[in-house]
Amino acid sequence: MINTDLAEGERANRKIQASEGLTGRLGTADLVLAALAFAGPLAGTAGYISILISAGNGIGAPSTFLVTMAVLILFSTGYGALTRFVPNPGAFYAYITAGLGRSVGLGSSFLILSSYIAIGVGFYGFAGLAVQQFVVTHGGPELPWWVFSLVFWAAVGTLAYFRIEVSAKVLGVLLLLEVLVVAIFDIAVMSRGGEEGFSLEPFTLPALFSGSPGIALLFGIALFTGFEATAIYREETRDPDRTIPRATMITVVLIGVFYAITAWAMITGLGTSQAVAKATEDPAGVFFQVATAFGGQILSDAANLLLITSILAAHLSIQNVTTRYTYSLGVDGILPKGLGHAHPRFNSPYRASMTASATFLILTGVLIIAGLSATEIYAWFAGAAAFTILVAMTLTSLAAVVYFRRNRTSNLNGWQSFWAPLLAFLAMTGMVILGIYNFPSLIGGSDLLSSIMLLSSLAIFVAGIGTAEVLRRKKPHVYARIGRQ
Repeated sequence: MINTDLAEGERANRKIQASEGLTGRLGTADLVLAALAFAGPLAGTAGYISILISAGNGIGAPSTFLVTMAVLILFSTGYGALTRFVPNPGAFYAYITAGLGRSVGLGSSFLILSSYIAIGVGFYGFAGLAVQQFVVTHGGPELPWWVFSLVFWAAVGTLAYFRIEVSAKVLGVLLLLEVLVVAIFDIAVMSRGGEEGFSLEPFTLPALFSGSPGIALLFGIALFTGFEATAIYREETRDPDRTIPRATMITVVLIGVFYAITAWAMITGLGTSQAVAKATEDPAGVFFQVATAFGGQILSDAANLLLITSILAAHLSIQNVTTRYTYSLGVDGILPKGLGHAHPRFNSPYRASMTASATFLILTGVLIIAGLSATEIYAWFAGAAAFTILVAMTLTSLAAVVYFRRNRTSNLNGWQSFWAPLLAFLAMTGMVILGIYNFPSLIGGSDLLSSIMLLSSLAIFVAGIGTAEVLRRKKPHVYARIGRQ
């Protein structure tokens, strides 16, 4: 009876995908732009690098990005192989299911979806605060920060409703503009030699291990969060078996090199011997100080304006990824099946997108009513989400090892199918341990808040596993569709 139900589930799954699946023609460049937009190059530069310098490993920040990039190149090797041999939508969710089973897969999907929701909520706090400061600084009205967040919410929800190519075009334009500004910043500083001249000290081992390298690695990995976007759009991608692995590797290298060079430029602009002190004194404004000193007021004003568009691009990417997780769980029958329907005209997951928009609005509203500030909302939720995404990436690396041990293939060598994902799993496990130890610093909260958030994440993961077990016994046809297996 169970086998019959499973077979019926698989047939139903194929029928759903054939009749109501998403469609699109995204290429390598589109996927790279979507992933880079999630990373928010200008937002990361202005909001994270100074914190990494002040609270992490000081002038070793550029080395941190290179080390993180190396780990993620290892990860991307096994991850890219999985995208070819597990042609299922759902990215981390699908790959963890394929390697570690449906129960762990569904648990991970609950954890990942909650993580992206948390990132979105956190970014609404960041967006509102950033726009409020920009408006007030330029003589505008002093409105509450959440008014500006509401404008962001309406713009992002509208764009995400339509075909993915619409979002891709918007993301592409905004991303190129912010990358151009940061490139001008880097050139302006490095061409003049900075405050004290060039120094290669930021790339030395003593610099890498100075300060708090554990916190530095966590902040470093946080700036890579979101490159899962390269696989989440599988159904909307041309030739996904080739495009996704290529786009993933390109994204990792671009983010790593970009932030390493920019962190080096910022340290050079501040002066290698003074960088930590100056970044600690004004972490929120130090980037704009250096931009003004070496690029003039025009560069600083352009960076201020494009910081807003950078946040918008990141928001749109977050919304799109959250939507597609919701859509996948709807197609699988875990969430209401109506969420797994594509728009008849735009071929977009419009119901899932509207649900994501409503979720962001309600949760952010609850936090505002509870009295949390924009800074607290951003620090607590974005920091916690970055950690749980790291946990999901760790599980994905383990899934790659297990999957390719069970399913031998002559199309992959030992490096791709075993050693690279194994090394990535070990390195990321170390980062997870550091994350647990340094979690209060990551979210900027107390030990009590840290414990509550970590236990909540564990409870969400366990709830997913429990749900899978209930489905296995009571609805085996739904259980069979977990991860679109």
